[in-house]
Amino acid sequence: MHSCYKITVAIVLILGLSSLALLEGDDGHFVFLHGKKQYVLVQGTGNPTVVFITGKGRPQTDFKKVYSKIKKEVQIFSYDRASTGQSQAFNNDRTVDTMAYELNELLLKEKIKPPFILVGHSLGTYIMRCFVNMYPTRVSGLVFVEPAHEYEYQYGLTLRTDSDKIVFKDQFKSFLKVTGKTKGNHIESLKCFDFDSLGFSTNQRILKKINVPTTIPMTFIISTVPDVENDYISKEIDYKINYFKNWQTLNPKTSIIITNKSGYFIQKEEPSLVVDAIKDMIGKVKK
Repeated sequence: MHSCYKITVAIVLILGLSSLALLEGDDGHFVFLHGKKQYVLVQGTGNPTVVFITGKGRPQTDFKKVYSKIKKEVQIFSYDRASTGQSQAFNNDRTVDTMAYELNELLLKEKIKPPFILVGHSLGTYIMRCFVNMYPTRVSGLVFVEPAHEYEYQYGLTLRTDSDKIVFKDQFKSFLKVTGKTKGNHIESLKCFDFDSLGFSTNQRILKKINVPTTIPMTFIISTVPDVENDYISKEIDYKINYFKNWQTLNPKTSIIITNKSGYFIQKEEPSLVVDAIKDMIGKVKK
């Protein structure tokens, strides 16, 4: 989540009118969805279209270093989710399945033809998992960048002593009260950190009901660089890596890439790694 940072901060740190052309720095434009302006960027030509989905509360420019390279080969679609970046907010619960539905509405409104390669970061990986579950025929490949998973918080609790559990829980409660957060970050946090007695948030409960995709190629890019220093972070990182490696038993088309050269924002710190993974995925889906 961002974010869903690498556990501990890992969880932290998923119609309207016509398109309206408006130059906004990187030549994106606004689309009206449910009466609210949503910012989208469509560049390049060729299939499949690569769709970028950012982490919690993050603007679409998080992937700029990546899509600026990819658009030379295929069409790219990048956007600010409602309440983030330049997009206006919707008056609804910001659950990951709702966000997946809204993404599909934007793609339809912009007449972006499937199949899509979805590239998600952190909370964005939740959204793309919902998307492929809801619209399986529209997706040909998935690239996960520093992905979040639904057992992060629960596993963090199981590792900790009773006293550390209290600190851990208080830490996540505080994320909802931090001053200076963007409106989008706060709104998207609400369903990320509302943990139940078993240690699952609303968004995590949604993901627990979704099956692992088994028919399309998937690539995971995971960092081993800790975002925070504590006695548990190494085990939490190992758990995340093994969690997604287990998906290979369900889908043999799954690849895992591990990096120790960049942290949580791999797409910013090591964009070439993400670019290469996407190019490899394009090659796979075109075969």
